[in-house]
Amino acid sequence: MSDPKSEASRILGLRLRRRRRQLALNQEAVAHLAGINVSNYARIDRGHGNPTFHTLIRLATVLGLEPGELMSGFSAEQLPPTRDSLMSSSAGLRLTAQVRPT
Repeated sequence: MSDPKSEASRILGLRLRRRRRQLALNQEAVAHLAGINVSNYARIDRGHGNPTFHTLIRLATVLGLEPGELMSGFSAEQLPPTRDSLMSSSAGLRLTAQVRPT
């Protein structure tokens, strides 16, 4: 099995899975009640998905939670790097490689 997209995705998946199991629901039931594809929900539940805002609200509703309970406590350090930060770090590497002291 592959690693989660980010620490935030992993934590969200744990929160969803814990609540789903407390309610004795399987992934298929939650997905059906939330109106989303079962395989998409399974990815989120395993910590590999990146759900939309609307999907988070639907899942929270189905699981009897406030959306904030799923989203609280996250920080920027738990997110994957942005495309811009990847581009700037690779540009920095190129500049460093090109500018060598003589």
